[in-house]
Amino acid sequence: MRITTTKKFDLNIEKVLEGWESCHALREVIANALDEHVLTNTPEIKIFKDKEGRWHVRDYGRGLRYEHLTQKEDEEKLSNPELVIGKFGVGLNDALSTFYRKHIDVSITSKYATIRLTKSSKHGFENIKTLHAIIDDPSDIDFVGTEFILGSIEDD
Repeated sequence: MRITTTKKFDLNIEKVLEGWESCHALREVIANALDEHVLTNTPEIKIFKDKEGRWHVRDYGRGLRYEHLTQKEDEEKLSNPELVIGKFGVGLNDALSTFYRKHIDVSITSKYATIRLTKSSKHGFENIKTLHAIIDDPSDIDFVGTEFILGSIEDD
């Protein structure tokens, strides 16, 4: 029997971004998938809506790790500005906070982890609630790339 490990990763977002709508967050996820496709020369990304009304954005790159949830400039993207859309390393967290604010369920799958979102007390400061990523062990260590599954997105 396999024991699953669950960890909380503080995204350090207390007040959730108000200026973005769901379409902006979805655009960011797609842009990240396109950047990964270009940087890794892997198969085209897939974007589709399933029978339950959930949106899937799938790339076939290296796979998202929880370390990618820290806000920092991406040296690889900075070195290839003519190839990529993203540059600064903050868009993913902005997208996640927007999905959370809009009550859109998010599940992220890669060979490194399965990631979901929740609000939780900041470590050592029970009165401050911040957005956290719940990091579970991967369900498939042979999974290629990253897949975002987003609950129903209503028009903003």
